Amino acid sequence: MLFDYPLTKTNRLRLAQAFRHNRRVDISIDCVLEEQMGRAFVDDLERPSAFMLEVSGFYYFAGEAHSAGGQEMLATLRPYTLFMPSPQSWAEAAQAMYGERFVAFPRYSFSSAQLSREHLTGLLQASPWRERVRRLDDEELVTAVSQSDEGIFDIGAFDSAADFVARGIGYCLLEGDAVQGVAYASLVASRGIEVSIVVLPAYRRQGVATALAAAMLSDCLAQNMDANWDAANPPSCSLAEKLGYTPTGTYTAYYLRE
Repeated sequence: MLFDYPLTKTNRLRLAQAFRHNRRVDISIDCVLEEQMGRAFVDDLERPSAFMLEVSGFYYFAGEAHSAGGQEMLATLRPYTLFMPSPQSWAEAAQAMYGERFVAFPRYSFSSAQLSREHLTGLLQASPWRERVRRLDDEELVTAVSQSDEGIFDIGAFDSAADFVARGIGYCLLEGDAVQGVAYASLVASRGIEVSIVVLPAYRRQGVATALAAAMLSDCLAQNMDANWDAANPPSCSLAEKLGYTPTGTYTAYYLRE
């Protein structure tokens, strides 16, 4: 049986110790340890031996993969959710459980250390879209964009639109009342945010993502906020480098096929 693990001070310390060897490729683990976002699960509330964190469909594991609790945790994986870097024993156990349905694929890490406000401001000022880029800084707009038919702005990790305005950051591109793209913090922790960018197909390859990202990242730098960029595909890598991120390598993640 799995248990929802209350994020008390003692339990957060235990989680920090359990996940200390997991490679940090995004801020998801920090989000849970700081009780900002996400949930933790264990196989035993008093003496846990297997641990699982879930943040917006991203899963992280620690402890004993081949224990009864570890096997039960792996059995909860849903198709197309992501199995993120965890001790190798967990990937091996998942492979044994799911076979060819457990699919490895590369993701790409970047450093934000060389981001420059001057460069980002220059990109935004040179963009033909700059006048249509709008900050997501009031509840009414955040609610409208998050509820639009396009479904490109997911604030599910936040408590509400008001919570996003208080803790998050984001920009959208509006054509009339219709949203065509967003760049926003999908996750928030004390050291910064996780960058998410979605642009509707009709507006891709026209500089929309560049304008949105430049506006948001410039704002992050002004607030001394790290903006973590974890790319899933080559176009995302190209955009990251255009904005001023530095590649730091690849890593392997997994997903479960239907």
